Amino acid sequence: MRLNIIILLLTLPLLPAAAFAQTGPQTAAVVENSASAPSSPVRNSGITREQYLQRAQERAAQRAGTRFDQMDADHDGVLDRAEIRAWRSQHPRRAAAQPAPSQQQ
Repeated sequence: MRLNIIILLLTLPLLPAAAFAQTGPQTAAVVENSASAPSSPVRNSGITREQYLQRAQERAAQRAGTRFDQMDADHDGVLDRAEIRAWRSQHPRRAAAQPAPSQQQ
């Protein structure tokens, strides 16, 4: 009986180390970051970092495809200089950044 109690008392401090050894590095990082950033979109939605990045890349690719389709006036799959200039002249942010045609001489 004494031997069981001694073994129990000696192994008791090792239990937290065994619990930490079973968690992966991503889980540990989420636990550490959860106290500092409670509104993290990755933690609240229950997806992994890789899934979050993949979805963000898919959304960016979709936006880029939409923008390309807007710029490609003749829908031949190639942007030429005239199409780029026409799009820039219609887009207010880009038009303000471009010098006036009379100044380009």
